Amino acid sequence: MIIDEGKVRLEIIRGFEAGPGFISPGFYNRDMETSRDLTVAILRMLKPGLALDSMAGTGARGLRVAAETGWKVTLNDICKTNYELAKRNARLNDLDLEIWNLNYFTAVAARKWDYIDIDPYGTPIGFIDAALMNLRNNGIIGITMTDTANLEGKSIKKGRRLYGGLSQRGIYSREISTRIFIKSLLERGAALGLAGKPLISVREKHYIRAFIQFGKGSKVSDAILARIEKMEIGGKEAGPMYTGNLYDPATLEKISSEGLSANTVKLMNNFRNEDLMFLFFTNENGSSEPKLMDLIESIKKEGFKAGRTNFYEKGIKSDVSEEIFQDILKRVQNNFTL
Repeated sequence: MIIDEGKVRLEIIRGFEAGPGFISPGFYNRDMETSRDLTVAILRMLKPGLALDSMAGTGARGLRVAAETGWKVTLNDICKTNYELAKRNARLNDLDLEIWNLNYFTAVAARKWDYIDIDPYGTPIGFIDAALMNLRNNGIIGITMTDTANLEGKSIKKGRRLYGGLSQRGIYSREISTRIFIKSLLERGAALGLAGKPLISVREKHYIRAFIQFGKGSKVSDAILARIEKMEIGGKEAGPMYTGNLYDPATLEKISSEGLSANTVKLMNNFRNEDLMFLFFTNENGSSEPKLMDLIESIKKEGFKAGRTNFYEKGIKSDVSEEIFQDILKRVQNNFTL
């Protein structure tokens, strides 16, 4: 089966259009297109370097990076079937790049990298340290976790063991889980003397995807760790979690959505809103709900910033105070019910 994504064509064995699917040789997941889009968007705005797609599968991500950016890419997958498929896909796209059939840890340790991509089926927690130890100063890791149920579902106690933070179920679960995941990455960097700077973090469909730049600096790392806190949310303790910015302003200024999927563009339109506040407001107030965009526009008319969030479909991010927001919500709601 041949499919198209971005600027490449891919031969695949088994494809999934939604959800995590089932791990198998030749596995391709259309739901992860946004994750791959963001990898391309981040790397094409940076000076090209050496990139490792450490769990390449069919090669979709790494081949797109090679075709759509100026980076020198190495594909690696421990599965022999995936390795052969990635080679065929490289030829299909007339791309000349290294393709390895190695254990993850052997591939990562082969040289120093400017970018390492980690995209396992499930938790990535056991792969982080090896990547950090083989990353060049100010290099970036792009990392995916698909075991979101461990931070949002029935197994949140397991999530606490894996990621070192207690999450919650409910409307804030997606943001809390993202912040706990980021916390775990920043702490691993700090333990190795590296200061991590989140560039972009997104909780989408069945996964969390984070891009974090790591550079030497214990003092900077200490300042970052100071933003890791336990929080009381809805009368219950959650965390510890990272409470700082999930998005780097300089990255948001440079990144372009040109040529990316419609879903990716939709998500990117909300990135600038996410750091306006910790968690978010909603348009839910009693039995009636004013239109989200009416409420956002009303907040803006009062001189504040406001916009939608990717963490909750009825969520609003804003720099307005709780007191003023509730006043605006009541006024908009009264107009809505007239």
